[in-house]
Amino acid sequence: MDQYQQFIHKSRYARWLPEESRRETWEETVTRYVDFFKDRKQLKGKDYDLLKEAIMHQDVMPSMRCMMTAGEALAKDNVAGFNCSYLHIDSPRSFDELMYVLMCGTGVGFSVERNFINKLPEVAETFHKTDTVIVVSDSKIGWASAFRELIAMLYAGKIPQWDMSRIRPAGARLKTFGGRASGPEPLIDLFNFCVEIFQKAAGRKLTSIECHDVVCKIADIVVVGGVRRSALISLSNLSDPRMAKAKSGDWWRHEGHRRLANNSVAYTEKPDFESFLSEMQCMYESKAGERGIFSRVAAQKIAARNGRRDSEQDFGTNPCSEIILRSNQFCNLSEIVVRPEDDLDTLKKKTEVAAIIGTLQATLTDFRYLRNCWKKNTEEEALLGVSMTGIMDHYLLSKGDSPDLEKWLEQIRDVAVKTNEKWAAKLGINQSAAITCVKPSGTVSQLVDSASGIHPRFSKHYIRRVRSDKKDPLAVFMEAAGFPVEQDVMSPSSAVFSFPVKSPEKCTTVKQVGAMQQLQLWKAYQNHWCEHKPSITVYYTDSEFLQVAQWIWENFDLCSGISLLPYSDHVYQQAPYEEIDAEKYEELLAAMPVGVNWEDLGNFEQEDNTTGSQELACVGGACEIV
Repeated sequence: MDQYQQFIHKSRYARWLPEESRRETWEETVTRYVDFFKDRKQLKGKDYDLLKEAIMHQDVMPSMRCMMTAGEALAKDNVAGFNCSYLHIDSPRSFDELMYVLMCGTGVGFSVERNFINKLPEVAETFHKTDTVIVVSDSKIGWASAFRELIAMLYAGKIPQWDMSRIRPAGARLKTFGGRASGPEPLIDLFNFCVEIFQKAAGRKLTSIECHDVVCKIADIVVVGGVRRSALISLSNLSDPRMAKAKSGDWWRHEGHRRLANNSVAYTEKPDFESFLSEMQCMYESKAGERGIFSRVAAQKIAARNGRRDSEQDFGTNPCSEIILRSNQFCNLSEIVVRPEDDLDTLKKKTEVAAIIGTLQATLTDFRYLRNCWKKNTEEEALLGVSMTGIMDHYLLSKGDSPDLEKWLEQIRDVAVKTNEKWAAKLGINQSAAITCVKPSGTVSQLVDSASGIHPRFSKHYIRRVRSDKKDPLAVFMEAAGFPVEQDVMSPSSAVFSFPVKSPEKCTTVKQVGAMQQLQLWKAYQNHWCEHKPSITVYYTDSEFLQVAQWIWENFDLCSGISLLPYSDHVYQQAPYEEIDAEKYEELLAAMPVGVNWEDLGNFEQEDNTTGSQELACVGGACEIV
């Protein structure tokens, strides 16, 4: 791994080894993951060696949620192994279950469509304070149970007291899950927020925006020892004015928690052209790609294609919108890392390994705390999300108009399906109802040095900048080792490190591909690779917008998983990416330290300072911000 890849591993995926007072090496991280399944008697011999070697060489990646938590944490909370989940907000239990899922580090899609939230009970007409004290235990289940109790009491018009004295103070080490405790203050904030919301709703049901705000506030306070900032997608009706304006005006001043969710319309039929154009106009004016498009009709048609899935479901999706999900269901992800030199045979071999990994991960259904419907749905469909990253680094896989591409994708997809069928029988679980997708692959693509998902590289040569707290031992170590560093102009407590990056010779870059080419490639992957969906962020210029809107209208029965954002080549100070020429690249490369021993990091920290992979709501490359 190069210096930048080492940084990503050490800062995002390496667990702390208390007995040795240091962070894991890459080999130790991989070994911990494969040993987890060996210890479950599911992996041995040549298969064990095959998976370990493929992950070690970064040919294939597992669920990084699974990789981060493999061991005691994952054995205790199987939910932590899953990347994606979805639920309708149709029961008071939706709120506390969603909290628990987020605390396990899993991304959540949710719907506040009126046909679901209308199933919620009415809030009591009057409120009164009670002597009841909710005692909060210091665990994920403790927090979720206390929140469940609060919601039940608020529906009954009772305002309890709460005792947070058992919660560890902010900064205390979380031994099992890794990272640091956030202390009781965020939970107190959430409880007070919900009391206020419910009092305003006295004598009626919660509105869509109130449900949305409660969920976003839950996500706002859930930073599981720094494991991640929660990722959400919120689905709402086209005709919902409250949700249409959720991010209008200066919402960030008073409803800052709303930043945690991407907002999309859930289309239950193809709208009339006037309504569609009006919504596209709002999206254009927002300059933030919201509200996005989730077509339930498209999801149902896609689900029906392979003959293995009940397509008559009110499907939703995960935050990055590559997985088609029932309510109260999980999906795990694995990934084929496409390299420029890959041929059809090497891609088939990688796909086989990725499908084995996904099928192993699908056995993790011993869910604590959640209602049985989560286990039932997850086991029944045993969903996989076998994805590709580095598509735009490859000479053929990046060509949306090539008939050879269609043949390759279908052959590779068939390998995934057959491998899953074989391994599902071997492991005693159901064959997966849907297997293939394309995920955005923000942080993983940086760990393995590939273009992210189906997206192009930033440029042929560029500077990659990352931010770190100056007091973080990793930052202190890197500065001492001679990595180029400067003061963060936006934050006095942060440092900015710069890494020069050279893309593969024949890769596709942002400026080489227009919006319509991106959409054409997306369609090829939807039709010939994905049993779920390809997730893509399409950047458009003003001159392309109407053409893009027309394309989406004409392909509406396919369109689900597309985010649209205006293209900007504006360069600002200390941007995460900055284009440079080959000469500047060589100059910056010469200034990088040589022979850095990353194990020397152990000399700079004597206790756990890991934070885990932190991800923002998946809009416009936010998952690539480090």
